[in-house]
Amino acid sequence: MLNPTDFKKSIQTIEALGMTPAVLVKAIEMAQDPNTDMENFSALLRNDGPLSADIIRISNSPYYAPATPHSNLLSAISQLGFGEVIHVINLSLARQLFARDLPSYGVLARDYWSASITAALVMEALAQVTDLVSEDAYTVGILHPIGRVLINHVIEEKGFSIYWDCQRPIEEWELAAVGFNFADAGALLLEHWRFPAAICDVIRNQLVPVPDQQTLTMAGILQFAKRLLALTGPTFQFETWEYPVNDPFIQAARLSEPTLRELVSGCRDNYRKILQTVDFP
Repeated sequence: MLNPTDFKKSIQTIEALGMTPAVLVKAIEMAQDPNTDMENFSALLRNDGPLSADIIRISNSPYYAPATPHSNLLSAISQLGFGEVIHVINLSLARQLFARDLPSYGVLARDYWSASITAALVMEALAQVTDLVSEDAYTVGILHPIGRVLINHVIEEKGFSIYWDCQRPIEEWELAAVGFNFADAGALLLEHWRFPAAICDVIRNQLVPVPDQQTLTMAGILQFAKRLLALTGPTFQFETWEYPVNDPFIQAARLSEPTLRELVSGCRDNYRKILQTVDFP
């Protein structure tokens, strides 16, 4: 078992992959400021060359299908708008963060990346029907599993041969192997990257059951999104799935079965479009 204090220090010394996480934090702040103009927004994004290239490339993809291809960053973000640019930054960040297999967990990179994207799509859709900030929900969905990427990274960095046995619950294995779970690890890294406290708190507490009266919160949406994906399949691969009529989120949000099935269908369509858009390593 790793020393928890040493492990936390190791996590906090891991630097971001490029500038993207820092840019995402600032972009979220600017997008929510009514005084932000596109030129200042573009100036921020230009500081991260790979991200700028990703934004232009994705803005020209079949997902957005512009009438005339964009040749520069300002043109791309002007058409996309603030909210969609935040989506693209999240997709670019996820492509960087989840580009490697997690051998300590026995998980392939593509599967982990897909799980983050589908959670983001579901959370965004649920936020829209519960009047929460959909851009924040999308970001939480993308980043909620990031702690496992870090746990795997630090295990490899220290040269340990530690592997999940697929027998006991994965969170229990994490506690036994490294001293804390992926939720704590993820929150530590996001705090290191100076993400908003509200997002860090949701990531940290994602394993703590949400009281019924707090179901329609960002934490409640994340936990319901994971329950829903367990029914639909992590990539919406199950065409038939059971409507969770007794789920507290369903009751609190008053989501009818047709509405929920339409929501899942829309998320499935968007996921398939993203697969055609993002050039995953």
